[in-house]
Amino acid sequence: MSNNFKPTKSFEIANSKGFYEKLLEEYNDFDREHLNPRYAINSAITSWHLTDWTYQEFFKLDTRFQDSRENRKTISGLSKYQDYLKVHCPELEYMRAITNGSKHCKVNLENRTEISDGDFDPYEYDRYDFLVPRFVIINDATNEEIYFEDLLLKTIEFWKVFINELYN
Repeated sequence: MSNNFKPTKSFEIANSKGFYEKLLEEYNDFDREHLNPRYAINSAITSWHLTDWTYQEFFKLDTRFQDSRENRKTISGLSKYQDYLKVHCPELEYMRAITNGSKHCKVNLENRTEISDGDFDPYEYDRYDFLVPRFVIINDATNEEIYFEDLLLKTIEFWKVFINELYN
């Protein structure tokens, strides 16, 4: 851990563990209202930005994750670190796509987000037991429909284990 890690633009969140707790709070909001796009986007953004927080706090000086020149192009240490994390948690790539897509208003048909059809009212039936409308990510190339919440929960579990290892 870097002794110089002192975030100055994050209000009272002072470390990666605090940012992970923010992710849990974001998910709790989403869990209460699973069709609220703000809660979904905020959860994805926080999950993805934990890559920045953990890099800055724990891995910025790690020799594996230093800036380098490859084929006349600079590859940032942060990008190397994020690629490393995506090997261990591929679902982070979806969080990255949602984060950048919502931030930059990306129009891209591959891995687009939408609300799925459902046979039951989402507020009268448990979404874990019934086919209710929910946020999905659809890959137009394969027509695969992936439940956003399943991906998000996998990233939350990944971060839980990863953060605990870093702080223990």
